[in-house]
Amino acid sequence: MTILIVGGAAQGKSAFARKLSPETEIVDNLHHIVKKAMQEGIPVPKAEHFVGKTVVCNELGCGVVPMDAFERDWRENTGRLCCDIAAKADRVYRMCCGIAQCIKEEA
Repeated sequence: MTILIVGGAAQGKSAFARKLSPETEIVDNLHHIVKKAMQEGIPVPKAEHFVGKTVVCNELGCGVVPMDAFERDWRENTGRLCCDIAAKADRVYRMCCGIAQCIKEEA
């Protein structure tokens, strides 16, 4: 089962992921993985890489648009990857104040 959990920083996403799927591989801080790949000049992982895993990612698009082109590209690449993962995911959750809201659940 593929699960995506998104939300602001320090909202309890990682703890929720561990509680929700203790037997599943958890990919924490997807946004850091994308940034590191871009900094190293290697391809950003594709959504297929995360199938069968629980993926945790900070929401990056809710603030001021950065002036730095790299920062804008990082946010764009992270957002697009999250969209691709969400499309393949069985469940998608959004965390706010430690409360998870299921925004997608496949039967």
